[in-house]
Amino acid sequence: MAKEKEIDGIRFSVAPFQAIEALKLKPFLVKKFGPSIGQALGVLKDGLPESGSINDVHLDGAALSQAVEKLMEQLSEDDFISLIKRLFRNVTAFVPKEEKLLELTFTDATFENSMNLVFSGRLFSVYPVMLLVLEANYPDFFGKTAQAIGSRIKKIATSEPAKPSAQSATIKSGT
Repeated sequence: MAKEKEIDGIRFSVAPFQAIEALKLKPFLVKKFGPSIGQALGVLKDGLPESGSINDVHLDGAALSQAVEKLMEQLSEDDFISLIKRLFRNVTAFVPKEEKLLELTFTDATFENSMNLVFSGRLFSVYPVMLLVLEANYPDFFGKTAQAIGSRIKKIATSEPAKPSAQSATIKSGT
C-alpha cells in the first residue's frame, strides 16, 4: 500500500519495493545504519504514535540534523547518491507549479532532473522523504519493533539536546 505525506509544500507518494529489492536493501541498511538507529529515532519529536506510523509525526529538526550527520559518516558522496536513487525509485512528487501540478518520478532516466526540480532550495526535505520510504517498505520497524522498545524510544524521541557545560564552552573559546 502506498504511503503519502506532504513535506515542505510538496506531496510525496511512495509505493513499496518489490519483495526481492526490499530484502536485498534491508541488510545493507542495517549494516550501514544500525549503530545510529537510536539517534535516528530521536527525530520523532513527539515519540511514536500508538499506530506505529511515522506518517503524521512531527520531526525534531535539530535531532534529524544530528542523526543525518551520523548516518552520512557511513557513506561516501557517491554511495549516498546511489542510496537515494535506490530508495526513491518508487517515489512520486506532486509539485505545485504556477497553476498546475507537476508529477515527477525518480526513475534512472528522470532522477537527476526530478531531484533538481523537487529539492533545489530545500535539500533538507530529502531526509523526511527517506523516512517515508523506509516506513512504506519496512513498516514492522516503525510499528512492531519500535513499539516493543516502547518507553526507551519515547525517552530518546522526547529528550532535549544536552546543553553545553560551562567548562566545554570555556574550552571551545580557548580561555
